[in-house]
Amino acid sequence: MTTVLLPGTLCDATLWHGVAAPRGVRTAPVVRGSTLTDAAARAVAGAAGPLHVVGFSLGALVAFEVLRRWPGRVGRLTLISASPLPPTPAQLDTWAAQRRATEAGDFGEVVARISAASGAHAGTVAAMAHRVGAAAFLEQLALLRSRPDSRADLGAYGGPLTLLVGAHDTVTPPALTHAMAALAPHADVRVVPGAGHYLPLDAPTAVSDALGGIAHA
Repeated sequence: MTTVLLPGTLCDATLWHGVAAPRGVRTAPVVRGSTLTDAAARAVAGAAGPLHVVGFSLGALVAFEVLRRWPGRVGRLTLISASPLPPTPAQLDTWAAQRRATEAGDFGEVVARISAASGAHAGTVAAMAHRVGAAAFLEQLALLRSRPDSRADLGAYGGPLTLLVGAHDTVTPPALTHAMAALAPHADVRVVPGAGHYLPLDAPTAVSDALGGIAHA
């Protein structure tokens, strides 16, 4: 089974550097696409056979889309810092403000605000964001705005499912993960003590353990 790693908004493959994954892993360098379906197609392009789809944050939204479009290909699903819900008005307002600022040439200020909220990993998050760039960020904001309600898709999935969240995650808090688990009682739910939203950075050992690997020293 091929493991596909899907990073989050303004993240690249650096997100997973401390995480060990099974052999044959494919890492999407950046989530891009004109639509969620396009992003999902890019994520699985060239990967043969059944997939273990691993999505972090925005990557989890793409994972849901893979599940919607090609359910027979998803042999295992791991969702990290995820939400199955459609956008709230507050989220739409925040993303609209970020879009306006980015289009006005203030991408650096947007990155500074986002990275500052990541705590100890601010430098890593900012560096990833600048590598991803403003054009990709605008695509990602459009993907976030378009996300549908994925609860029915999650509830219909009967394959191996792992849900991971940081105990201190304020973006996709543990309550969301427990709500997902209520829809999929067979899920392996792991709430990681002391970790926040950027779980692969905060707790690579916990993510490695969930994926069946051993974290890098």
